[in-house]
Amino acid sequence: MNRILHFGIGNFHRAHQAWYTHRAGGWKITGVSLRSAGVRDRLAPQDFGYTLVIKDAKGVSHAWIDVIDEVLVGAEDAGRIIERIASPRTHVITFTITEKGYHLDPASGALNADDPAIRADLDGATGTVFGFLARGLAARQAAGAGPVTLVSCDNLSGNGEKLKKALTGFCDIAAPDLAPWLASHVSFPDTMVDRITPATTDALIDEVKQATGRNDASPVATEAFSDWVIQDDFAGPRPSWEEVGARLVDDVAPYELRKLRLLNGAHSWLAYAGTLAGHTHVHEAIADPDLLKGARSVMAEATETLPDEIRAETPAYADALIARFTNPSLHHKLRQIAMDGSQKLPQRLVAPWQARRDAGQAADAIETAIAAWVSFVLSETAAGRALDDPLAEALADACNQDEPVAAILKAAGLPDALAQPVIDKRAEAGNGR
Repeated sequence: MNRILHFGIGNFHRAHQAWYTHRAGGWKITGVSLRSAGVRDRLAPQDFGYTLVIKDAKGVSHAWIDVIDEVLVGAEDAGRIIERIASPRTHVITFTITEKGYHLDPASGALNADDPAIRADLDGATGTVFGFLARGLAARQAAGAGPVTLVSCDNLSGNGEKLKKALTGFCDIAAPDLAPWLASHVSFPDTMVDRITPATTDALIDEVKQATGRNDASPVATEAFSDWVIQDDFAGPRPSWEEVGARLVDDVAPYELRKLRLLNGAHSWLAYAGTLAGHTHVHEAIADPDLLKGARSVMAEATETLPDEIRAETPAYADALIARFTNPSLHHKLRQIAMDGSQKLPQRLVAPWQARRDAGQAADAIETAIAAWVSFVLSETAAGRALDDPLAEALADACNQDEPVAAILKAAGLPDALAQPVIDKRAEAGNGR
């Protein structure tokens, strides 16, 4: 049977790409966890099946998803992961490794070859996705296993191109002879993915037990809404995703920008400002009139930065987002959204801020959202809580500088020109300099 290899076997993948693949039929998925064995250990006694709990205002449904039949762990199964990459049955490799998993230099957008994890893989380890891909694709070339498609499903603008740039940058150093084969045998389609998926809780496990009778150790809750837009650029076979709701298009960019700048941008505003206001979940934050007003203002400013061909339909999209945020059944934690802020802000908030600045337009709401992140960083550090961010140490150090706002922005690689607007917005909110 044809196979997908997926890096990052977390809840979002299981609520989104695995759900589409399960319904399309005819394919199986090997999941890869680069770090923890937890997902494997929870799913293995269940033959890797799990309950997908879909919740909206109309009610709750439970679907048993059994498209995953194997989960490998990077630290334990490196050889088998490389074998799966090289297998002629593997035609598609997908990724939900979060923004930080790409190890990109924030200034250039290229692979950060000085990142310690990348450096280790360049020296022969296999700890990052690029170490596995370089070795696996070299083995695939040697075996004559044919072309393969690499599909990033992460919230990065131009995610396919970023994945390609990072992988080729790694291979230029680690496996320069592989470059011609990569150019002729591997494609990197862009994608836009959208489905709100909170973390699994003990309450969800109990709920599934009561509703279905199953002792499912790893159910996943999600909303009824789901969207997947994929650039139609595949090097070989793929599942018939378009038959179960995915959209194959020539250009993903307009959809991608809209989702990043409206949904993700408003989510980040709610995460930081909502947490500072004492809220725990998205539906609680959006019920706060001030936070609702801010979310709508972030969306309105972002809408004006979108391509003309998608702008007219965007107000209806924004209204639908607000309705999705109010779903009280998901219990989507603000702190889950708040993690990795230094990696998320550039495409969610800084890019539309820069677009408005270049056009000579004010960006009050977006600057306020960025200021909320700075205030969150300062607040967490002052409280002695470690930030859940790959730049946590540098951000914490920046909080203790004479000019902490400028230092925090610099540590995250954000534009110097943001410093004064952020200082002004924090002062307006009563948060000092």
